[in-house]
Amino acid sequence: MNEKTKRKNRMETTQAIVMEGEPNASDAEAYVTWLFQKAVQQRASDVHVQPHADGTRVLYRIDGVLREATRFESTNHERVISRLKVLACLPVYQHELPQEGRIEQTPGLCPARLAVFPTIHGEKAVVRLFHRLGERPLQLDELGFIPQIVKGLRQMTEGKSGCILLTGASGSGKTTTIYSLLRDIYCRRGDSVNVVTLEDPVEMNLEFAVQSEIKPAVGYTFATGLRSILRQDPEVLMLGEIRDRETAQMVVEAGLTGHLVISTIHSGNCVEVFTRLLEMGIEPYLVASSILGVLSQRLVRRKCPACLGKAVSPDGLPCEECQSTGFRGRTAVGEMLVVSDPFRKAVLRRLPTSELTEVSRENRIGSLLIQPDLSTSGTMEPSENLTPTLQQGVSHES
Repeated sequence: MNEKTKRKNRMETTQAIVMEGEPNASDAEAYVTWLFQKAVQQRASDVHVQPHADGTRVLYRIDGVLREATRFESTNHERVISRLKVLACLPVYQHELPQEGRIEQTPGLCPARLAVFPTIHGEKAVVRLFHRLGERPLQLDELGFIPQIVKGLRQMTEGKSGCILLTGASGSGKTTTIYSLLRDIYCRRGDSVNVVTLEDPVEMNLEFAVQSEIKPAVGYTFATGLRSILRQDPEVLMLGEIRDRETAQMVVEAGLTGHLVISTIHSGNCVEVFTRLLEMGIEPYLVASSILGVLSQRLVRRKCPACLGKAVSPDGLPCEECQSTGFRGRTAVGEMLVVSDPFRKAVLRRLPTSELTEVSRENRIGSLLIQPDLSTSGTMEPSENLTPTLQQGVSHES
């Protein structure tokens, strides 16, 4: 079979990944090494090892989409899982409880986080790869946001106190945006600024910041860490996520006491962030006085520059650059709410989300839907690919 015939056969499924040189899974060490190396080559952010009744599937998440990479026999499943546990320094004999660990350096030459979960067919493993741990953060202008959002973020970080919150689904690029924002602050202020981060986990080394990673298993949580960090004289403080009332309370109070705090919180959109904080039990006057603004973001796939989204090369063969998906890489789109005096008064009155949304219309910048000039430029996936839930939860204001 010649090379052209092989490439044409790959078009039978756009979700399959071309994998070559696969070793036998019975040699777990060689097999796991190969899986990681291929994952890095394919730019995968996650590796899923899923047990099923008829065998084990390995899937890579590439540009936000899960795609099957390969399969192997169930008889080798436990060997592969055990090898992953050894790399993460987890007890191999434990099969009945979920486990989490960190792989300091995978065979693919990047750190990773391992999560193991028991299922009826065996343990499922998900490995999150941190490709860019040794790289520099992107500049704000390189993330893909419209210029008005970039300008708004910079204006909010010119002050010395207050809270900036980011929201969005898991894997929507919030941490990447925060790293870029911290770098932007450092470039403007220089070595005189004391930047401290508390993360779960650390995804990129920042040479200008003091970084710490929480360890809930020993009682080192965001709340306990934040309590200590405030005694480290930080000027800019980055907290990985607001997960509970205690952390939320400390974040908003820190924003009022001379610290610039940047964190994330899970919510449907910018306005719902305020509703959630109030529902957590944070007093309205703290929320209204402390928060400078909220950025809601998501990632959209870029069309492959080689095939222009057609999934085939100019000669009619499968595009090898994007593995015949039509997409390669992602960019961020966002909606930002800058807190104004009318909006602060509305928060103090505890107005419902629908009324807060109306009050915020004049202060929202951008949209989670693709702007018309971008969706028609042929470089991004169209906005109709949004799920119905997301479409209902975002503003259509530009």
